[in-house]
Amino acid sequence: MALTDQNESIARLSVRTVRIPSRHAGDPLSWFPNKPSDDICWFWEIPEEETSWIGIGEISSTTFKGSARFSEANRSFKEIVDLIDWEAPSDAPPPRFASGFSFDGNSQNDDWRFLGNSQLIFPRIQILRNGEDAWLTTTNATLEKMPYLPAPSPTQPTNTDPKKIAIEKDRDHYKNLVLTALNAIENGDLEKAVPCRSLFVEEKPKLQNLLASLRYSYPACATFCIYKNGNAFVGSTPERLASTTNGKLYTAALAGSAPRAADKALDSALSQGLLTSPKEQNEHVLVVKEILRRLTSMGLQPEVTQETSILKLNGIQHLFTPIQSQLSSEISLFEAVDALHPTPAVSGHPLKRANELRLKYESFDRGWFAGPIGWLDISGSGEFRVALRSGLINEKGSTLFAGAGVVNGSDPERELLETDMKLKAMLDHIIALRDNGNEI
Repeated sequence: MALTDQNESIARLSVRTVRIPSRHAGDPLSWFPNKPSDDICWFWEIPEEETSWIGIGEISSTTFKGSARFSEANRSFKEIVDLIDWEAPSDAPPPRFASGFSFDGNSQNDDWRFLGNSQLIFPRIQILRNGEDAWLTTTNATLEKMPYLPAPSPTQPTNTDPKKIAIEKDRDHYKNLVLTALNAIENGDLEKAVPCRSLFVEEKPKLQNLLASLRYSYPACATFCIYKNGNAFVGSTPERLASTTNGKLYTAALAGSAPRAADKALDSALSQGLLTSPKEQNEHVLVVKEILRRLTSMGLQPEVTQETSILKLNGIQHLFTPIQSQLSSEISLFEAVDALHPTPAVSGHPLKRANELRLKYESFDRGWFAGPIGWLDISGSGEFRVALRSGLINEKGSTLFAGAGVVNGSDPERELLETDMKLKAMLDHIIALRDNGNEI
């Protein structure tokens, strides 16, 4: 694949969308670069929704930091949209922007430098598949050729045990984080904390193979990847932060976890335990109430659209409550993300005290882990998810991240095991692909 620039100095953006006739070229993953490149690459797929997207290169790239980063991103988005001249068939989907934000507004760490604190990108080329239809969009550029090989087939994940890989000192540190949070809860300073941990392995699989396996294993999740110069942030996240379409805002509370079991009766019992556990229910209700409060403070009228149910994923299951609201044209997707991030599911509650404990005792910079990541099209519709079940892959290896909610009644050993379950979502695939080469 190669692009020929037409004129880098043009103030207007000439954007053209055409239908892709080739079968395997209609799979955005087949366009994913198979060797390190200076071009940034964004990948996003939710198999159950039959949608997949990739953006390669950048026509416009803007970075942000600090407390005003969401409003600055929204302003930049509007300015770029005003420059776009879009030519396309009447049924073509609108071109997309890619965007992501670190967990903290002032986070800065060398390992995350390739992403910056927060960014908004309008790609030079993008491929979008919706159902059976696939579309190619180019901006100020001409496409010379399409990929001639299909995306790789998924690899069967191995069954890892994070306990055997992690350093015991790090596991003890995490249990102490839980105990610190429990003491704050007992003192009345806190209702919930979400201590997180990281796990490093030297393996660094080929990203295209990893994405092929993740999207196959987690069809209900958004599999994502941002890749540049041999560095990648990649994962499969189940948690929707905010999405907008047809004048409606959609979000969800996802809090409270239990393992899965191969035996159907045992798996059902674990689900029932989630639904009836006072500890898990209290944690979940806290998240639901806080999301409703924040949306109401924006002048919206949010509603819970169905009773709390179980979201079953590969290896883990969660309490799940969908929430939606009519959205006025005056409120943008970035404003909704600003209001909702971080939810108590990843930050704790009250937010100020939870952040104080996290910054004082957590032993690493979260970077983009648990931050908002997603896309929006030129109409303003889009989706952001919480960047969970994720890892940072670079020349050193793979660093994976996970956290667990701590409320009254939590047990340090059990919360540690919950983070093990969450780490396995990526670890099982990375270890399975370790013989596929070391070039990411």
